[in-house]
Amino acid sequence: MLEILNNRTEHTHENEQFRRVVEIIETAFDKLGYKGLLIGNPFNESYSRFRADAILYYNNGLVLIDFKDYKGIIKLPPNENEFHSTKWHNESLKDRSRLEIKAGANFINPFRQLASYRNAFRELVEKSKYLDGINSARVCIANIFSGPIQLHNEVPRNLPYYKLIQESDLANFLYDFASDNTYKEDIAKVLKSIFPAEKWIKNVEISFPEQIIVKPITKIENDVEESIVDFLKDEKGGVLVLESMNVDDRDSWLRFITNEAVNHSIPQVEKWSHSARISKKIQRRSNIETEGIYSVIYGGSDIEGQNENADQEGQEEELQEVIPLKSNKDIDEKALIIIAEAHLVSRSLSQSELLRFGSGRLLEDVIKFINPESNRKIVFIGDPYSLTFGKNEDSALNLESLSELYKNEKIKHYRKPIDNDYSDGKEKLRTDLAISIEISLFNSLDYSFDDVALIDLKDDNQRTQNLHSWFAKPFSTEPENAVLFYSKKDCLKTNKWIKKQCLKNGESLSANDLLIVNNNVTIPDDSGFQIPRRIVNGMFFTVLDVKETKQEFIKIRQSQNPIILSFTKIQVKCLSLSGLPKTEVWILNNYFDCEDAWTKEEQIAFRVFVNGKINEEKRKQKFEDSQEYKQLLRDNQYHDFSSEEKEAINTLVKNYNLPKDKKEKVETSRNARNLLSTYYKKYSRSLFFQVKETDPFVNAVFVKYGWAITVHKAIGSIYNEIIIKGHRKENDGITNDSYFRWLYSGVTAGKIVNITSPKTINPFIDCVFEDNSIKGISTKSKEFLIFENYEVEPRFTDKVESLENKNVIGTICEISKLLEQNGYLIESTKRFSEYLTKAFYSIPQKENQQLILNIDNKGEKDNFAVGNIRVENLNGADENIIKKCIEDCLTQKKSVSSITNNNPELPSDFRQAIYSNWFENCEKKNIALKIVQSHNNQDIFRATCEKDSFTFRVWYGTSEQNHTKGFFSKIEVLEKSSETIIEKVKGLIYGF
Repeated sequence: MLEILNNRTEHTHENEQFRRVVEIIETAFDKLGYKGLLIGNPFNESYSRFRADAILYYNNGLVLIDFKDYKGIIKLPPNENEFHSTKWHNESLKDRSRLEIKAGANFINPFRQLASYRNAFRELVEKSKYLDGINSARVCIANIFSGPIQLHNEVPRNLPYYKLIQESDLANFLYDFASDNTYKEDIAKVLKSIFPAEKWIKNVEISFPEQIIVKPITKIENDVEESIVDFLKDEKGGVLVLESMNVDDRDSWLRFITNEAVNHSIPQVEKWSHSARISKKIQRRSNIETEGIYSVIYGGSDIEGQNENADQEGQEEELQEVIPLKSNKDIDEKALIIIAEAHLVSRSLSQSELLRFGSGRLLEDVIKFINPESNRKIVFIGDPYSLTFGKNEDSALNLESLSELYKNEKIKHYRKPIDNDYSDGKEKLRTDLAISIEISLFNSLDYSFDDVALIDLKDDNQRTQNLHSWFAKPFSTEPENAVLFYSKKDCLKTNKWIKKQCLKNGESLSANDLLIVNNNVTIPDDSGFQIPRRIVNGMFFTVLDVKETKQEFIKIRQSQNPIILSFTKIQVKCLSLSGLPKTEVWILNNYFDCEDAWTKEEQIAFRVFVNGKINEEKRKQKFEDSQEYKQLLRDNQYHDFSSEEKEAINTLVKNYNLPKDKKEKVETSRNARNLLSTYYKKYSRSLFFQVKETDPFVNAVFVKYGWAITVHKAIGSIYNEIIIKGHRKENDGITNDSYFRWLYSGVTAGKIVNITSPKTINPFIDCVFEDNSIKGISTKSKEFLIFENYEVEPRFTDKVESLENKNVIGTICEISKLLEQNGYLIESTKRFSEYLTKAFYSIPQKENQQLILNIDNKGEKDNFAVGNIRVENLNGADENIIKKCIEDCLTQKKSVSSITNNNPELPSDFRQAIYSNWFENCEKKNIALKIVQSHNNQDIFRATCEKDSFTFRVWYGTSEQNHTKGFFSKIEVLEKSSETIIEKVKGLIYGF
């Protein structure tokens, strides 16, 4: 019997592999009668260095397990020293792509990782007197690979207690393994106490609802304006999605829909964008006014998530303020809502330790606010290739995401085809990036620099000259040029360089610095004669003067020492406000000074600080003196309460002003508490807004230097000229959707784009050329039984009709011809697995006995060819005759590379253009090149030139998940007659 405990991990593949391994171990234990304990993801804070994926303790010993989710070829280092000290690699059998085998964040390879865990476990054993029955020197460590795997090179023989196995071999290992750490109940109990875990759930049973028929989304193919008019004419509500990479198209649609709505008697037209910052950018470029969604739909009276009872412990550290949705009563039931730059609106969770708007998922809140059951119409207009604020699949333009929130039949969609008429420059680059994103193929990135709108900024002197000309003087208007990076760290480095080399105003915050705002605040009016000014995320300041600094020491539960909040008062010119007003603001230095992000403890401390300000106001303006309390007493529900309920409410109100140990315990009805809670929330929210409007520290501005900013921050902006660094960060993949969207968005932000460190991509970027052949001798190829166009003779038709593999069918028919000459007649066949088929034969002069042969075939990469014929059971058949027939049949074996397709077809995917180019280049050099075979993930070519010939295999990838789609991983020489032809063809393939 196996006892299974498990702590779920945060990685799906580890949970899935644990489930598979459990099934194997349970099956082996049932068959072998073993008893044991399996603990998945064991953890103890006192032994944090021990992080094995599982512990198995059973009859034959104790095994520490680490799971590896890899299959294919596992390339181990060739000798013992390198086995301990170098990286291991995994090569795909499918396309020969090569990956490093990860070993956590701290180890060079999986063996070193497990060896460290065994050392940590040894320390645990030595410190526990209850584990003295375990011999730590005989504890086994095992890497279990998901598999199937093939090992290249061996595990050193001096490591008997290290095992590298695949899941399919695990049962055999459990049977073969032996040590003196045999299973004992008392030790198992100790292990369970050291590594507590939940009982593992083997099966999660659920009931499935009836299948719902989903209607398709309506696709608009052409005449988009006519489709817009039809959408506006419809009496019912719905969603229209309009997409274009051209900003002029998007602005034109916005104007057209606004004007056309009047012609169709739509009672109310709302134009929204993601935020006030984006609205400002839209107005600047198009003179179209839109409202930020946040100010339109958020700010209702319900304070969800707030602590309404002052007698509850820890109110001063209620960290997250939740701004609820408003009522939609001011939006007409047949209103039209147009959301511009809708690619920025996402259903990804967005919140901080301090603040959350509604559910934290903007798109979901927009749909909820509009109400899908109403007759309101909503139009999303955006760029399908741009970055969004969140995951791309959660964008408002993602139809799958929308269809989860709206019925499909209510959604109409149009995407303008990409205009591919550009030959060079910035628009050519944008177009190429967009096409790659559109077809999810990221194997090509080149820059057609035109030195006008797209410039390769290689010259350090030119870059320095640009920065000096752009930033040597303080700004009196918003900047027209910018430097764009991926990381905030790069931004900070460049901003400090600009201060030192261009402005020459020191290393600390000083007059003439350019700042960009990263939050929304109100600048309070101290005089009483002005209107408080609203400062919006993305606005720019020029610093005029740096004044005093103030510190607050805040105690929080999450830190032993007080957190220091530092504020500095500065005088600034507001470059983004009409009239360029000068004002004084307090900035939060903790945010300004951090290299990347301010710490979680600092965020909590700031929220505690804000709550403290609100509580100060509550002590000054008590609830019983508030308008909200008076409204409570006038509420009809209050008048219907009993005298006991009213008295209870009165006591609870008094408790608000008392310390915890003085509060009186109150028992009353839920209705009474709920009514009091409702009005206390209104009171709390009223004070919160009062503090927000008047307290300069609560309104501290979160600023950063504004010369160099991130691409995400620049979204929606259009600068005259930018410099963008093409390299995002170390160990950053660039052959993926994320990088292409990032670069596309960065390039879109400037009219003139200077690129430093441009990253180029081609299909051969990581391709290995492998030639293990000897001149004049073909590479030894595996040989198989292959029957390409096999015609089955009528007498065998009914015996093989259930089979699909032509190679298996041909093999069975051919061996049957040989066997029937000796009196063995085929009776039936049966496919037992993807790789095994059995054939059953009658035996001469033996009734009720059958000869059984196993036909083993290979997988996809070897064209499902037959590799072997085995005898499973003779049952009295003549062994010599059977062996001779099998040997004769196997003489028909041939190599896969010897097959020639007389009618090869040029592939229609990414290979088409590349292979066509090869054919054209070879023809010019009088080399005949043709495809002789084509299988999944591999093509075999033969090149001939006069007397020379050369056969090679090309491996290519198709996986989007592993980022191998569109890339060649290996070119493998199979046969060659000379080195000369290899060099000729190789040069034509690689383009040199």
